[in-house]
Amino acid sequence: MRPILTLLLLPILLISCKNQSKKTEDNSLHQTKKLEKKVDEYFSSLNKIRKFNGVVFVSKNDTIIIHKAYNLNQNKNSTTYVTKASQFDIHSVSKLMGKYLIEKFEIEGKIKKSTSIKKFFPNFPNGDKITVEMLLNHTSGLPRSLEGVQEDEINLSAEQIIEYAKKQKLLFEPGTGKQYSNVAYQLVYFVIQKISNKTFAQCLADEVFQPLDMKSSGAHFYLKENNLKQLAKNHEKEGDRIIQVDNVLPDELKTARIFSTASDLNKFLNHIKNEPYASLLQNELSVIEKSGGSDGIRVEVYTNLEYNYNFIFLANYEEVPFQKTIEDFAKILENKPYDIPKELSRKSIKLPTNVLKRYVGTYSFADMGNLELIFKVENENLVVYQDGEQIATLKAELENTFFDDPKEPESFEFIKNERGNLDVLMGWKGVKLKGIKK
Repeated sequence: MRPILTLLLLPILLISCKNQSKKTEDNSLHQTKKLEKKVDEYFSSLNKIRKFNGVVFVSKNDTIIIHKAYNLNQNKNSTTYVTKASQFDIHSVSKLMGKYLIEKFEIEGKIKKSTSIKKFFPNFPNGDKITVEMLLNHTSGLPRSLEGVQEDEINLSAEQIIEYAKKQKLLFEPGTGKQYSNVAYQLVYFVIQKISNKTFAQCLADEVFQPLDMKSSGAHFYLKENNLKQLAKNHEKEGDRIIQVDNVLPDELKTARIFSTASDLNKFLNHIKNEPYASLLQNELSVIEKSGGSDGIRVEVYTNLEYNYNFIFLANYEEVPFQKTIEDFAKILENKPYDIPKELSRKSIKLPTNVLKRYVGTYSFADMGNLELIFKVENENLVVYQDGEQIATLKAELENTFFDDPKEPESFEFIKNERGNLDVLMGWKGVKLKGIKK
């Protein structure tokens, strides 16, 4: 009887397994649709309040959730108009690609990150103290940008960039501090060039774009075939108007002027989130991410290894509330509370003069090329000066937080540092930048 019973039970078990599999599949599809709706609602809201124009790509558990273009102007002839196939300049995201190449070359035995840069640049001042790893981690002491350049930076050759880099004054002893440095990464790109005997752009094409089938990625300069087909044009706000700005600007270096699409960048993220690269590139939160941008363009690539999701957004209009959008994006994908974007109408309070006087002084912003802003109290208001010209009369929202435009999220927030002195956090184009009081 036992074989007969087994035969009778087998179809029942098969039906049960099939039903369970269908339930799992249906639930997965439901979750995908639910997540797609949330992401679409968020970016549609940003677009509605005229804070986003660009392309969004999201995948979770290797399933594409959404890949969509959002346009402020539906006219296909508009300069702002983009599609899913649009190629965006990625700016500092190229740094993540550069870091990946160095890690790849170390695995292949072509370099050690602990090597001092004097091996590659023999006469570089303090080159025996600065390692390749310090360049990668922004601990070399080199400044954010080249100082003392007398011509348009876009015209500088590799040799000229290195010579200017040699003249830069170190901000601190190598390895003892941290300062984001574009100069350091220019040296990274030239280290890659010396190892591969190719320009950084050509090395990317051969080592990354071609193997990963990133057919819509390329470079404006230093590439045999630049692969440019459908470039998204950059835009910024001027008063109430949206104006186009040049994609390639005179004050930018051309070594790593890379462009790509959202789907191509997703291929890159999917590659580097696997071992051995995941352990080498992730931060303490199990995240690999990089932001990029310049006048009229904002870019973010982000992968979370714990929750297994990627998100990419490419905006060819710089008014996107950049930092908050990244934070909210992560909350959506991790099923945490978040707010739908809406138009602001901030309210001000009146502060006594003795409170306003706490914030008087000159503050220097290292991440903006040591820009200096001077805060004064005039006519019972806190006012801001730059290069001797008044640029804003601020309104108080809280005792330590001030704003200029009630419809914008940007603020000046005064905070105490570990020494008990005041610093200021300035919101600028959706990013918070710290100013140190002199």
